[in-house]
Amino acid sequence: MAKPIFIQEADPRSLALRLLRDLADHLEPEQWICIPTGKSPEAFYEALVQDSSSAKLWRQLHFLQLDEYLAPPAGSMSFKATLRDQVFDPLGIESNRVHSIDAAGQASTEIHRLSQLIDQYGPPRTAILGLGSNGHIAFNEPCDHPPSGYHTVDLSAETLKDNFVDPVPDSLQAITIGLDLLRAIERIYLLVPQQKKSTILDRCLRAPYDPRIPGSCLHDHPQLHIYRC
Repeated sequence: MAKPIFIQEADPRSLALRLLRDLADHLEPEQWICIPTGKSPEAFYEALVQDSSSAKLWRQLHFLQLDEYLAPPAGSMSFKATLRDQVFDPLGIESNRVHSIDAAGQASTEIHRLSQLIDQYGPPRTAILGLGSNGHIAFNEPCDHPPSGYHTVDLSAETLKDNFVDPVPDSLQAITIGLDLLRAIERIYLLVPQQKKSTILDRCLRAPYDPRIPGSCLHDHPQLHIYRC
């Protein structure tokens, strides 16, 4: 079994710069990549848009969105809009290279469209992932039997508390890429700059896989690169 590659830096900025260098050595034009939203990648995206060499490369990639809220509370920003503001617009990435999740339509129709993209192009070669405080990756929440492929999910109370300030919604659904598709991605960069997540990260890296700790499905991934502070 392949062992994960660990990269540890003293602070999120240094960690972001290291990830930026490593991706520059790995990514090639026209490849597909999944990138996350949330607090974990903020320093990375700031470094990315300031690096002209990386920006040129990223303008030649294709992007597949990991997850998205369905009918979020009024005033909250969609992940699609967040990625547009933090990454796609600052880098000048053409819209035909961005395959976002449209939360405005029927969820079943959107899931079918995303599944067709995977069937046509195969899973992305690379994914950058964050890690939820309950061990979720993308929006794959703890459960007994995780669905395959893109699917809808009921977000947990812990995830809602982590992602929203008052008022925290009582319930919310999302569309997410499945654990099976994440495991099919060739190389995964797990970006966890928050030291408060050290315990759940360590558990995710130990066998056996437990669907109640979704990130543990990566413990034996053959190309897992872990970036932590």
